[in-house]
Amino acid sequence: MEDASRKLRITVLGSVRAYHGDQEIALGPPRQRAVFAYLALHAGEPVGSEALSSAIWGGRPPRRVEELIRTYIARLRCALEPDTPPRFRTNVIASVSGGYRLKADADRVDAVRFGRLTATARVLAEAEDESRAFECYGQAMQLWRDPLLTELGVGLWPDSREVESLRRDWLVAGLAYTTIGLRLGQAAVVLPHAERMAAAEPLEEAVQAAYFSALVHTGQRAAALHHYDQVRARLRTELGVEPGPELATVYDSFLHEQPATSAPPVPGAAGLARSPWFGPGPTVGPLVGRRLEVGTIADSLATNRLLTVVGPPGCGKSAVGLAVAERVQGAFPAGVVVLELAETTNRAALSACLAETVGGPASADPVQVLGDGPRLLVLDNVEHLADTVAAVVHDVVRGCRAVSVLVTSRQPLALPGEAVRRIGPLPLPAADGLSVVEDNAGVRFFVQRAAQVCPGFQLRATNAAAVAWICHQLDGLPLALELAAACLYTDSLTELLRRVADPLHRLHPHRRGYPVHHRSLYLALRRSVDCLGPRERRLLLLLGTGPREFTLDEVRRRWAATATDSTDAVPGLLDRLTSQSLLARRTGPRGVRYQMLRLVHRMAATQAAERHAAGDRRARPLSGGTGHQL
Repeated sequence: MEDASRKLRITVLGSVRAYHGDQEIALGPPRQRAVFAYLALHAGEPVGSEALSSAIWGGRPPRRVEELIRTYIARLRCALEPDTPPRFRTNVIASVSGGYRLKADADRVDAVRFGRLTATARVLAEAEDESRAFECYGQAMQLWRDPLLTELGVGLWPDSREVESLRRDWLVAGLAYTTIGLRLGQAAVVLPHAERMAAAEPLEEAVQAAYFSALVHTGQRAAALHHYDQVRARLRTELGVEPGPELATVYDSFLHEQPATSAPPVPGAAGLARSPWFGPGPTVGPLVGRRLEVGTIADSLATNRLLTVVGPPGCGKSAVGLAVAERVQGAFPAGVVVLELAETTNRAALSACLAETVGGPASADPVQVLGDGPRLLVLDNVEHLADTVAAVVHDVVRGCRAVSVLVTSRQPLALPGEAVRRIGPLPLPAADGLSVVEDNAGVRFFVQRAAQVCPGFQLRATNAAAVAWICHQLDGLPLALELAAACLYTDSLTELLRRVADPLHRLHPHRRGYPVHHRSLYLALRRSVDCLGPRERRLLLLLGTGPREFTLDEVRRRWAATATDSTDAVPGLLDRLTSQSLLARRTGPRGVRYQMLRLVHRMAATQAAERHAAGDRRARPLSGGTGHQL
């Protein structure tokens, strides 16, 4: 049967099948079919026994695995060449050094033909011959019977690179097919395929955006809106994220009533890339009200290798930083490395944390550990370690030319080339009416978190005023709102209002999986105060004894009345408190004014009172006076 291999037709992009003409060949039990499928995926190439074993059994092969593979090969040869004497059955599966080779016409293996068609289509698309590219992509798509490759995924090892690579190729080609089809006015032709992709990859935003666009272009605008709502709900529930730019762009086009004949932007395949992730992942739960900041910061990382996200304590810097890292993950093939440094105290501990996260000697220098590959290094919660982190980052930026660094901190590192992006609290509701409150990001964040611990909690006309008051009392700080919402697991809303009246001491629900300073407002703000130098701390506590808004001259007068040194130091101290996100500097009709968040002011006042009381206790036994005054 010299021509047996030429007559053979093989499918693996669905069920694993082999045919002579129209007659199907029985390929045997699942493991045996898996051996044949793997050989078919590499038709014409030598495949070693070790490669077969690794693909099918992973790192846990059975005993005498080579003998088992030989048995499967012998049975397959018998099925493929039944009329050939056993010793001559090598016309389809030939023996080669250390393994086997399937001698099939590559163009008669659907997976190989798919690869050739998509390669031709890419060349045609690059040459701007979209009509022929669309035709080639269409032929390639028709070869697929099961996008999930269910039989291969069960028969081969579940983590098989071949299966994953094939499915990625299908998605990439499918997105290109849909994109070109929409540009050519072939929305009705590509819609079934776009729907198929959307069902196969429910959490791939590029895929969902393509299906959304296809629905819009075929006039199914109501179905498109319903689909977007379903995808957004699923992203929130399963991944804890809001829709990204790919899906948001086509949705915004829909909202702006772009005509159906004018294609909303359709994403390409770049968003499908996956790079390694080392260390803590993005925060669980939707990132409410931060889409603009995440997009802006992600864009800034494209042109800045060092970027620091700064903001007041509890404003969500960590969540934003990790969301940005997730957004740009595909741009760093060597991976994203996240170090949570809240409990780290020195450079040696930082280096050890990096080595443990990435893999390497604990004593290795960060530059050596990170190497030359394109990585994103995320350093989270570093304000208490600012000088040490600045020195490490300086070395990394200079020594690792392909590494970018994203830092979250209360203050910038003040390094050359550093880009700084400041974020603040979530916006506060302007009124307490339901129609106004329900559209506020701070309110939406609180309600979402409340519903997690108190099923059925909703914003209603009867509780809108209370929720708005809570948001105002807590400055719209996500950490504070999250702590307040967590109390609803045991408290009623009325009881929560009493807690919020004294948030520093009464908002401390039981929490696991959070840094220590994120388990209560007092600990979060106390950490910020503890990071200050003596004179900065003294001024902050002084500011806590007066109004939350003030001018430079007002602070000078208060400093002169309570301190022994010159008021010349006051402007610099105010600048440092502003840099450390404990003050906000505003310029308005009345000139420059400074403002403290309500919770920062409370903490400063509390610390001032504690210090005053401690001064009293120390002074009375000696002088009987009233004690130290700030």
